[in-house]
Amino acid sequence: MFINRGEYVEAPKWFRIDYDVSNKYLPEKQLLPTCQSLGEVYLRLEHYKDALIYLKKHLDLAKDANDLVEQQRASTQLGRTYHEMFLKSEDDHYSVQNAKKYFKSAMKLAQTFKENPPNNKSSFLKEYIDAHNNIGMLEVDLDNLDEALKFLAKGLEICDEEEVVEDDNERSRLHRNLGNVYMELRRWGKAREHIEKDIMICKRIGHCQGEAKGYINLDELHYRVQRYDEAILCYRKALDLAKSMEDEDALVAQIDQNIETVKEAINVMNDLKKEEQNLKKLKRNMVIAKGTPQERKFLLLQNSCLDRLIEKSAMIFAWLKVSTCCI
Repeated sequence: MFINRGEYVEAPKWFRIDYDVSNKYLPEKQLLPTCQSLGEVYLRLEHYKDALIYLKKHLDLAKDANDLVEQQRASTQLGRTYHEMFLKSEDDHYSVQNAKKYFKSAMKLAQTFKENPPNNKSSFLKEYIDAHNNIGMLEVDLDNLDEALKFLAKGLEICDEEEVVEDDNERSRLHRNLGNVYMELRRWGKAREHIEKDIMICKRIGHCQGEAKGYINLDELHYRVQRYDEAILCYRKALDLAKSMEDEDALVAQIDQNIETVKEAINVMNDLKKEEQNLKKLKRNMVIAKGTPQERKFLLLQNSCLDRLIEKSAMIFAWLKVSTCCI
């Protein structure tokens, strides 16, 4: 209940009580659910050391019980934990290798279960789609964009083939990640299409955190194409959503920082426009001064102006403006 409400600080207290009671009075196999839950909540709190302790125990217990279903779940969570650890580091090859290992293991098991369901309760379709999503995300963060696109597009294709409903959390994640890939590929139209689909799904299923992150992605898109007013509006929507949830201080702080970044970009863009006007004036003066003692002076001023244009454009990715000015 606390996890669903986004109250991740309170949740571990109750899972710890459950763990202690289960450990004291129940057979060892009964520790599987509480180990999984503790691992998940510590992952959300970014307490990776604690998360790994319980998730590895979850996997070991599942192997001892020869429970392939729980092995699949544990492998997925371990892959996500190592993936996040990699993102928080500068160059953690150990975490990357482990993330790949566990994600691939989870996909292999999910595919086996999808083709031969272990029971009548689940087809493991969700887990199979989720596995494509996880590997796709990892490839994005390794800058293997073509590989990422392959896995994510395959995931969406499986959703369509299996007639997964439109308002589905797995579709939401696929659209979110496809939006990020297309953004990195500078295919702005495709990026916006997938990001907006993610936002609409999250809104309809009441996934407040997902909707907020969707708006953050849309903000990033607007920022990259210098639509700063639209970016500010989207960030404010994301901020309202983040503030409506408990224990999302980190998300609120991230959005506040991003808003300040956009405001600074607006100032840089204003400076850039002034430099453009100054360059046009210098070009006119160069024509007049050509062949006179003033020519060198205006040439040096023009070069300095171009240097400032390049510096400011680099800050806000406005390369089109520089190329136009340099022609």
